[in-house]
Amino acid sequence: MSSGNSPAVPGGTAPGTSLTAGRRARELARTVGGEAVDVLVVGLGATGAGVALDAAARGLSVAAIDAHDLAFGTSRWSSKLVHGGLRYLASAQLDVAHESAVERGVLMERTAPHLVGAQPFVLPLTPLVPRGQAALAWAGFRAGDGLRRAARTARATLPAPRR
Repeated sequence: MSSGNSPAVPGGTAPGTSLTAGRRARELARTVGGEAVDVLVVGLGATGAGVALDAAARGLSVAAIDAHDLAFGTSRWSSKLVHGGLRYLASAQLDVAHESAVERGVLMERTAPHLVGAQPFVLPLTPLVPRGQAALAWAGFRAGDGLRRAARTARATLPAPRR
């Protein structure tokens, strides 16, 4: 697996890692024009890394490349959440929302259950929150649970929202 420079660290080496600019250059040179691989994964965010892991676990040879470091533009900069597509649902991108929910289910139940799990969070819908906003929040919770059902992720894997 090739990885890139960490732009925040001189010389491209992140503290405490073996993912260096030199290693990336060597591995990329070995891959380009080298032995054929079964799967080429471009982009190592949560989905790309999951695809690479799944393919390798199935016995396929995999080359995985990214312009930056592993999970550079996704998990590293965000909340480190693998979400189920609710943000896409909110913008009416139904196909992308469903695909995201399916991929989350695959990660949680087959590919990486040791790495991806449900994390509880609290949204304080106190009497100070206007009824319209509280209703919108609950509609979002129900829509997210609908995505879970549509993706066929087990209730035991991803519990229902509750008060």
